[in-house]
Amino acid sequence: MNYRSDVGRSVKVVGEEIEKCKHAFFAVRKKGQHIELIQDNQVAFLKSGVVTIHRIEDGLLTNSIKAPAVIGLGHIHDIGLTHFIQCKSECSMWILDSNIAFDLFTEKNLWQDAFFIIRNYLYICMPKGKLIHKSSAREIVVEHLKEIWALDESERYTTSVYNFILSRNNISRSAIQKVVRELEDSGDIKFYRGKLIELNEMA
Repeated sequence: MNYRSDVGRSVKVVGEEIEKCKHAFFAVRKKGQHIELIQDNQVAFLKSGVVTIHRIEDGLLTNSIKAPAVIGLGHIHDIGLTHFIQCKSECSMWILDSNIAFDLFTEKNLWQDAFFIIRNYLYICMPKGKLIHKSSAREIVVEHLKEIWALDESERYTTSVYNFILSRNNISRSAIQKVVRELEDSGDIKFYRGKLIELNEMA
């Protein structure tokens, strides 16, 4: 079983058990609404929609998660709130208090699956944390272009490069435009109406 199938299977198994738990409750959240999982020490099985995770100190986006997903595990019993969760689209989910989730994981022997989910969360978040601390505008833009290029083709063609980078970094639009022009002139990338349509090897 490969890494991605491990995570997919774990989300399915844990999500189904959360949904079946008599202590879980169903909720629908509107686009733009905050989900108070971290503050309320809860976990959730995201059935539909997309959520984004942001740093509290500056609102920068650090992660984007699509359903189906188990969210909140990576922030259980956080000491000091550092992030908040927001709905990028309308979302539906089953929510469970973390203490009950712990008992459920033990009763149903789900800790290995929980580990895979948390590992995946850290795998996604750690590289994005490094992006925020890149030293130059060029480094920031290049790394985010690589991230955009790794998206599914349908998502890539609808992703605004400028909005993608601005939401994740304290960098000006003019600085991004300058780097993009340089990369276009050097033949490293091709752009069309603010979307990345080709990316060649870049250092």
